[in-house]
Amino acid sequence: MKQSSLFLPHGAPDLVIRPELQAHQFLKTVANTETKPKAILVISPHWQTERLTITSAGPLKTIHDFRGFARQLYEIEYPASTPNWLVHRVHDAITRYGLTVNEDNTRELDHGAWVPLSLAYPEADLPVLQVSLPYSYGSEESYNLGRALAPLSEEGILIIGSGAVTHNFSEVADSGDVPAWALEFDQWITRLAENGETCALLSSSNHKHYKKALPTDEHFLPLLVAYGAAGEGAYGEKLHESFTYRSISMSAFRFHANKPTETTSSTRPSPLT
Repeated sequence: MKQSSLFLPHGAPDLVIRPELQAHQFLKTVANTETKPKAILVISPHWQTERLTITSAGPLKTIHDFRGFARQLYEIEYPASTPNWLVHRVHDAITRYGLTVNEDNTRELDHGAWVPLSLAYPEADLPVLQVSLPYSYGSEESYNLGRALAPLSEEGILIIGSGAVTHNFSEVADSGDVPAWALEFDQWITRLAENGETCALLSSSNHKHYKKALPTDEHFLPLLVAYGAAGEGAYGEKLHESFTYRSISMSAFRFHANKPTETTSSTRPSPLT
């Protein structure tokens, strides 16, 4: 059965041990609204590489790629593994699209992947493969990576982009109201996603708050991968909205193909091919 792709927040690593957070509770229930997938493919901003790379077959050890958090976090393990069939299938889909991809037999699962997975799929009973985010990728390259992965959704493989719509470390705080710029940018991205405005999404760096929301864009690009993975006529369904540490967006989206006719405009930009 076809899987709709997802964009999930991973926030700060302590999200996984803070049940009082709305995003924590959301992630614990999100799998209840999804058909159980055959496997999971995840793109995290915390695995950036020179060249597009996927994990090789084998166990995926848990990386605690952060510091300064509670000891409890460093004891969490997410015992995922990548089977040969999944590596071959993902490699084939990417190369058929015309992209070159490497395999890494040393890569482990970073917190951008295991934090949302440990809440959404705590049993760790599904095959998992992680795809890197090349340093050179911008909006169009990320979207086209999603398009390359789109056929996998037809086979029951769940494609998850992990990140944040707003991610500015200089603006985080333990308390305080969500800044107006963060709310405005998050809501603007939401409207574009819900309306399936591909060209506008890929040109989101033109927004007046883009540099404030995303001084670097690696946390936003996985959203575009997930959007592209939905296929032709993609549009977003917002599943959750909240903020942590004052300004980090925890928005989550499910992306579908073939936007309903009644809300499709003839002037809506077509996806890039």
